[in-house]
Amino acid sequence: MSSRTRRRDAMAVLPELAAAVVPQWRRVADAVGDLPDDAFAAPSVLPGWTVGDLVMHVGRSATALTQALAPALPAGAAAGPRPVPAVDYLTGTGARAEMIADTARSLAAGTGPAGMRRRLAAEVSAAAAALAQVTDGDPVVATPGGPMLLTEFLRTLAVEAVVHGLDLGVEPLRPALKVVTRLFAELFAHRVPGHTVELRVPPFVAVQVVEGPRHTRGTPPNVVEAGPVAFVLLCAGRLAWGDAVADGRISASGERADLSGHLPLL
Repeated sequence: MSSRTRRRDAMAVLPELAAAVVPQWRRVADAVGDLPDDAFAAPSVLPGWTVGDLVMHVGRSATALTQALAPALPAGAAAGPRPVPAVDYLTGTGARAEMIADTARSLAAGTGPAGMRRRLAAEVSAAAAALAQVTDGDPVVATPGGPMLLTEFLRTLAVEAVVHGLDLGVEPLRPALKVVTRLFAELFAHRVPGHTVELRVPPFVAVQVVEGPRHTRGTPPNVVEAGPVAFVLLCAGRLAWGDAVADGRISASGERADLSGHLPLL
């Protein structure tokens, strides 16, 4: 692909990703703005995290974009190691999990409820303003997981905004949910390659996964289907496979359709 083609593609994708991530951050910030003071010290759905810890982490996610867009990478960076794709960045979050949690707890410990509300709103606004200044192609930016194309980094930030929004009881907006669903399906296919199971998440994506016999025609013998929110919760470890199958949020047919051994992805 020529550099001109890559630039044209990026110019089409970047506004779409910005229009997915920024409103989702704002929706979360608005919901946090309505929380009562005593909610911030309450335990969140993540073990060992308070609601306040989660709020500060979402803010740090927005700040990571602002910081990534502030400096230029060192001369010659584009000729260095290839930019990290989104699927590899998400794979590496596990290694950074304790550091991420410690940073969020430290920030929350020194900030009261009113300060958390103000800080999150300000961090989201700063990130949106920085992103609006990008007008040329798809720059490589410095991220906590290494150099990345801006579009790839935005895909991972959509994950943060949607997953932690759900952790805080905020339903995702459709554009952000679409980005995250497709990225998780891509990550699933990357982690569990094959053609034995058709994984469907209508209306956004369908992929084939799991090693074994390739399906070529007719109805696939092994099919897993989930709604987008259930799929995101499942991949993020917020929903157990057995519970989702039992209550109908996920349907699985075929003797090889049990994907529980490959979950969660994060």
